[in-house]
Amino acid sequence: MISLIIAALAALAAGFVVRAADRRRTAYGIFLLPGLSLAAAMVAWVVLQLGGTGSDPDLYWLARVLPPVAGTAAAVIAAVVTGPRRDARDAAELDKVLRF
Repeated sequence: MISLIIAALAALAAGFVVRAADRRRTAYGIFLLPGLSLAAAMVAWVVLQLGGTGSDPDLYWLARVLPPVAGTAAAVIAAVVTGPRRDARDAAELDKVLRF
């Protein structure tokens, strides 16, 4: 159970770090990237536990390392995909409103 808590806190922290590093962080909510990071980490943790890495002494480290890595990757991918799309959509809406 402690590996779940460690993985969750590490993934949440990584999500906030990715959000802080993103230049377009004002285009979306404060909890989008940390939430996606946490969700990806928890899915990875459950998959690893069901796969048996939590009970194998040689593979136990995977349950602590891979979920935060998966969460960080999910947050980075979400920032890369969501940021430009949201900026473009906001710019189009602003142009539409200003032309009115």
